[in-house]
Amino acid sequence: MKSILPPKKQDPATWVENNLVFPDGELQGQKVKLFEFQKKPINDIVNPRVRKIVLMSSAQLLKTTVLQNSMYYFLANDPSNQIFAGATAGTTSKFRTGKWQSVIEACPVLKDLVSNKNDKNFTNNDKTQQNLDGTFTYFLTLGSSAQLRGLTAPRVFLDEVSNVDAEGDEGNPLKLAEQRTKAFSTPLIMVCSTPLDENDLITQQYEQSNKQKFYVPCPHCNHSHELVFENVKFEWKIIDGGRRRIPDAETAQLQCPECNNVITEAERVRMIKKGEWVVTAPEIKDIMGYHISRLYSPINSIKSIVQDFAEAHYTFDLASFYNNVLGLPYIDKENTDHDLVLLENLRDSSIDIDNIPDDVLGIVLGVDQQLDRLEVTTLGISEKNLYVLDHRSIHSIDCTKIEAPAWNKLTAFSQYAFKTVSGKPLKVLGGFVDSSNGNATATVYRYCGASTVFKPIKGGTSPTNPLFKQSTAGGHTLINLNVNLGKSNIRQLLNRAVTDNENSKEVQIHFSHSLPDDYWLQVTSEKRVIKAGNWMWVKKVSTQRNEALDCLNYSLICFNWYLSKLGSQPFRKLREFNHKQKEKAVLNTVVNKEETKPVQKRVHKSRFKQGGGFFK
Repeated sequence: MKSILPPKKQDPATWVENNLVFPDGELQGQKVKLFEFQKKPINDIVNPRVRKIVLMSSAQLLKTTVLQNSMYYFLANDPSNQIFAGATAGTTSKFRTGKWQSVIEACPVLKDLVSNKNDKNFTNNDKTQQNLDGTFTYFLTLGSSAQLRGLTAPRVFLDEVSNVDAEGDEGNPLKLAEQRTKAFSTPLIMVCSTPLDENDLITQQYEQSNKQKFYVPCPHCNHSHELVFENVKFEWKIIDGGRRRIPDAETAQLQCPECNNVITEAERVRMIKKGEWVVTAPEIKDIMGYHISRLYSPINSIKSIVQDFAEAHYTFDLASFYNNVLGLPYIDKENTDHDLVLLENLRDSSIDIDNIPDDVLGIVLGVDQQLDRLEVTTLGISEKNLYVLDHRSIHSIDCTKIEAPAWNKLTAFSQYAFKTVSGKPLKVLGGFVDSSNGNATATVYRYCGASTVFKPIKGGTSPTNPLFKQSTAGGHTLINLNVNLGKSNIRQLLNRAVTDNENSKEVQIHFSHSLPDDYWLQVTSEKRVIKAGNWMWVKKVSTQRNEALDCLNYSLICFNWYLSKLGSQPFRKLREFNHKQKEKAVLNTVVNKEETKPVQKRVHKSRFKQGGGFFK
C-alpha cells in the first residue's frame, strides 16, 4: 500500500539536503548541508505570490548555491523550460560544464532526468540541455539580446548581473530576460550578484524588493541585530618603518551593539543558526530581496575578514572589500569633486624647485610624451613627506623623433643641480617615460636605452596587475604600470590633503606654489567608472587635458619602484648616500677655495593645513 502513495511533500530546502551531494572539494560525495540563511530564499521559489527573488551578497556565500539548487529542484519536482544567463559567455560556459553538470552526474535523482550528449534524438550542447520529459534548460549570455529574444520560459535565473552594462546598445538585459516570462501566469525570476556600486543592476533590484536582512540574537543579552562591519572592533598597527597604518587582524573582535560584550567565534556560529530573515520594506509583497555578508559565514572568521580589510586598505582597494566581503555597493568617495579653492590652498609658498625642504632625500621624475612637447613632473621624496616641486612643458615641433631638441632638454633638466635650502645636493634617483604612444615608442626606447636615469613604461588597466612589473617587449626592457591603481592612490591622497585629519606618523603630500595655473583641473580631470565589472579611470570630458595627472602618477609609482630596489631599509640607505654626497660637496668647496655665503635655513610656515598622508 505504501508503494503507491505519493512521495512525502518536502519544501525545496529539505529536498536539496536530502537529495543533492557536493560534487567536488573537501566534502565531495557528502550530502549538501545548507546554512540557515540559505534555506528561506530557496523555499521562496514555490511561493506563488513571489514573482522575483533578488540575492545581493558577498562572493561565494549565498547567490550561486541558492540559484543552482533552485534549478535542480524544479528539474526534479516541477519540470519546465528554464533559462540560465550569465554575465559573459565564459562565465556561462564555466557554469554549464563545471558546476551544473558535475552535480547532475553525482546525484542519481538528477542523472536519470537529462539526456545524454551522445543521444542524437535529443539536443544536449553548451547552450541547450534537453531533458527526457521534453523540457529544455537554456544557458545564455546576458550581453546577447539575440539569445534572450528567441526564447520563452516560466523560470529565468540571472547570475552576476552587476557585471553587465545596463545602458548598453543591446538594451537592459534584465528587462529583456523578464520579457521571456510574460506568457506565463506564475513566472519566477531569480536575480543574483555581488554588487559593485549604487547604480548597478543588483543594487537597483534590491532597492525595489522587500529588502530582508538576517538578524541574529546576541548570546549575552539576546538583542536581535544585523551583523555589520561597524561592530567589528580592532586596533591599528604601524608598518613600513612608521610610514603606514593597517588594521591588526589579531586584535579583531565582534561586539554586540547593545551590550558591547565580545562575541566569540563559537558564539557567532551558534547565533547564526538561530537567526531569521527580517523584512525592512514590508510594503513590497512580490519581490523578495536578500542581502548577506561574509560576517555570517561559518567557514570564515572575524580575524580573516579584518585581514581582508587590512589588505584592501594597504592596496587602496576598498571597493573590492565592500563588494566581495561585505556584499555592499561601494560608494566611491574618490569621485568627489573637490572645491578648486580648497585645492588651490594646498599650494605652499615655501616650496619650489629652488627651495627644496631639507628632509628630501632624492628626486624622481614622471614624463608624458606628447606630439609637440614633453610634460615633466618633479617629485621630492622623504621618509615622512612627498613634495610636488615642479611641473613643466618642454616644447619641440615633433617629439616623436629622437632628433627633437626636447629630449636633450629633458636630459639637461635631469642633470640640474638640485639642492635643499641648506645646500645639500640631491640626486635624480629615477624617471619614468611613457612609451604607450605607438608613434613614439621606438624613440622612447632609444632615449631610455642611452640613459642611466630614465626607464620606459607602459600603462595597463587590468585590476589584478601589481602597481609595477618589469617585462620585455621587442627586445626592450620596460616597466608595466597599473595606472588605475596609481590614480586611485592619487585621489585618496588628495582626499586626505584637503581634510584636517593630520597624522604626523604618516606620509604627507605637499605642493609647490609654482605649479601651472590649470594644475588642479588636470589632476582632477578623471573619474572612476565601472566597465566590464572593473573600476576604471576615464576623462570627465574627452577633450580635457590630463597630462599633469599622468605625470604625477608616473612619478609616484617611480618612487615606489625605486624604494623596492633598495631592500628592507631604503630610507636608511638614501640617508647614507646623501650624507656622502654632502661631504663631497663640502670637500670640493674647500679645495676650490670658493667664496660662499653662509646659508640661512629658510623657515616657512604654510598658512594651509596639508592633510593626511599618502601612505595612510
